[in-house]
Amino acid sequence: MSPHILIDEALEAFEHPSSELGAQTVVARMITNMLTDDAITVEEFNHYCQRLLKINTQRKEDA
Repeated sequence: MSPHILIDEALEAFEHPSSELGAQTVVARMITNMLTDDAITVEEFNHYCQRLLKINTQRKEDA
């Protein structure tokens, strides 16, 4: 499966209110591993990290 699809699905799952906060670490590791395995570019890495940060910030605001 495409690394982009896997990351998108993980980010969408983390965005769901019922997901645990520990999910952030799992998603961050996934994104990092995809970069180190050359599955995504640095630009894509930055994009996904920004999305993760945005979701995490929103979750904290909602809490």
